[in-house]
Amino acid sequence: MATHHALVLNSTSQPLSLETHPIPTATPGSIVVKVLGSSVLPYLSSVLDGTLPYALTTPLVPGSSCIGRVHAVGADAVSLKEGQLVFCDITVRARDEPDRAILMGLHGGAAMRLMEGEWRDGTFAEYAKFPMENCFVLDEEVLFGKMGLGMEDLCTISNFLVPFGGLTEIRIAPGDTVIVAPATGKFGGGAVTTALAMGASVVACGRNEKTLTAMAEIFAHTGRLTTLILAGDVLTDTAAMVSASGNGGKGVDAFIDFSPASANSSRHISAALGALKIGGRAAFMGGIPGNIEIPYGLMMMKSLRIQGKFMYSRETIVRFIKMIEKGNLRLGETNTGWKTVGRFGLEGIEEAMKMAAEESGWGRQVVFIP
Repeated sequence: MATHHALVLNSTSQPLSLETHPIPTATPGSIVVKVLGSSVLPYLSSVLDGTLPYALTTPLVPGSSCIGRVHAVGADAVSLKEGQLVFCDITVRARDEPDRAILMGLHGGAAMRLMEGEWRDGTFAEYAKFPMENCFVLDEEVLFGKMGLGMEDLCTISNFLVPFGGLTEIRIAPGDTVIVAPATGKFGGGAVTTALAMGASVVACGRNEKTLTAMAEIFAHTGRLTTLILAGDVLTDTAAMVSASGNGGKGVDAFIDFSPASANSSRHISAALGALKIGGRAAFMGGIPGNIEIPYGLMMMKSLRIQGKFMYSRETIVRFIKMIEKGNLRLGETNTGWKTVGRFGLEGIEEAMKMAAEESGWGRQVVFIP
């Protein structure tokens, strides 16, 4: 039996263990890929040591969405073939109840039975098994040939796909104005890129002036990005957001939030909600584990729509890949500001997670290449 190497979490009190396992078998409804690369999440070490209370079943192979090469397909495959380049998504949905999903190798979500069984293991291995519907063929001729992209550029896809799920959910359209706050992290910064690619104008808010300045330079050619340093006062920041939107004082169309776990006491959420116009929309996609305050009266009087959004649908991924391949959203450092600052293999995973945590802001990724 052919074998491969995989990183295994046996306990949250132990480091990852490099082990030899049989290469997974492509059963009906599944696909096995050779993992080419994936981006290391900045907060991954906090998940694996239990600091972030993600629902996990051990032992498991952790990981994130990846770029892979098809190694084997189940007998019921009709279009996926060996050798194809694919984007593999770890958002696994229950086939008998698609509203319940997990993040394979990362979070048991609302369907722990999936993580306890068939879809426990993620991508920190030489080979990984996915549900067939979670793998999306990429046009190599266009991406590698015509556009001149590399595999590491493709590893940034999730940075933009996650916010695309929220932006489409609140129906962002060309001509809309969107507040992104905070905009200087991995997914907040990705939301800026994605909203601009969707034809919206963006007010990017944060406290890191250096990052916001660099972002403004990258996207200056669009003429649709305004950056704003948050003052930390709700009324002051609300007024600044409304002014920056350029909508004649009527307010902003939408707000997407990517607050980290440490931001539960931040005032930017109240400020951004206050800057929304009548009928404005907001999507919460951050990682705050506790409660936040919502201005109830304001929400009612302005008929605001506020909702959470977990990841995205399969149809959203198909649309997003089309945006990339058609050039609506152009990947690569010169187009997005994202560059790879570290590359690590199986034996360097601890250093990779440490660097990813240190380089957690916009424009910097650490890549795992088994």
